[in-house]
Amino acid sequence: GGGSGGDTGGDPAGAGWYQIYFTNPTCPPEEERSGGLDEIIADDLRQTQFQVDIAAFDLDAPPIVDALIELEERGIPVRVVTDTDNEDLASIRRLRRNGISVVTDDRSALMHDKFIVIDGRYVWTGSLNYTTNGAYCNNNNAVRFDSPELAANYRAEMDEMYIDRSFGPRSPDNAPNKQLTINGVRLENHFAAEEEIAPILANLINGAQQEILFMAFSFTNDTIGEAMLARAEAGVTVEGVFETTGSDTAFSYYPEMRDAGLANLRVRQDGNPRIMHHKVIIIDRQIVIFGSYNFSDSANDSNDENIVIVYDPAFANYFVEEFGVVWDEAAP
Repeated sequence: GGGSGGDTGGDPAGAGWYQIYFTNPTCPPEEERSGGLDEIIADDLRQTQFQVDIAAFDLDAPPIVDALIELEERGIPVRVVTDTDNEDLASIRRLRRNGISVVTDDRSALMHDKFIVIDGRYVWTGSLNYTTNGAYCNNNNAVRFDSPELAANYRAEMDEMYIDRSFGPRSPDNAPNKQLTINGVRLENHFAAEEEIAPILANLINGAQQEILFMAFSFTNDTIGEAMLARAEAGVTVEGVFETTGSDTAFSYYPEMRDAGLANLRVRQDGNPRIMHHKVIIIDRQIVIFGSYNFSDSANDSNDENIVIVYDPAFANYFVEEFGVVWDEAAP
């Protein structure tokens, strides 16, 4: 708890316009799972006055499902978009039984977003799927922003999926506020696959002067990987934690980075027996990139994804702390 925001259910980190949460993935037995991010989000949902939008690759956390049904019963419009692969979950059937319309992408690529918009003002986004395992077993981040401008981007994305049934690379690139300032802090907000995100990230990586820290569930994209290797070769410190599953394959950047033979390039496989699900890059402890977007080709080329880039050392510091926790748990 305290200022770190590191405990599930602990006090969040942040300023008036954002709160940053990280899970504490101890993965207790299901009957002992309480006080987690699922409950924090459910409590926030219950404050809704006008409308909720939720785009969720995977949605099964009972507190969140319960809160959405309560809102529907109060007459508050609830719009849900999920991935076709998860359409048959009991939780989605329950939402539909209770009168909530759930739209799916109906394609093999993923509707991989994990975001919520409350009253066109508050946005939740990050790596967290709205699931029990996501909240209690996996390393995840979720950030709550208070910003009508940022919310307008996510509302536009929701409209395109929910109303227009438009997904993936052919969906319109129509976020109104991709560059925005909140309380004097600069942010960027991008949506894949209508936008190619990998070149945007490579451009930021190319500008790193001292240090790049990353936590990657999946890291296979060449544009991002080669940019990082080039900075490491130029003497920039690069430290990263890979989700262990899949990281030993030829597609992952883990083997190449591990064997690069550069003292300033250090990578580890994560130490959580479940899933290290972060998709985070921190540049010079000043810029944080986070969201649903894995550093992979499918995220870049096919899926529906979102990222937020925050240019602020105070914001970045909370993610640096979380990196330290995940790094220390990882096998050297």
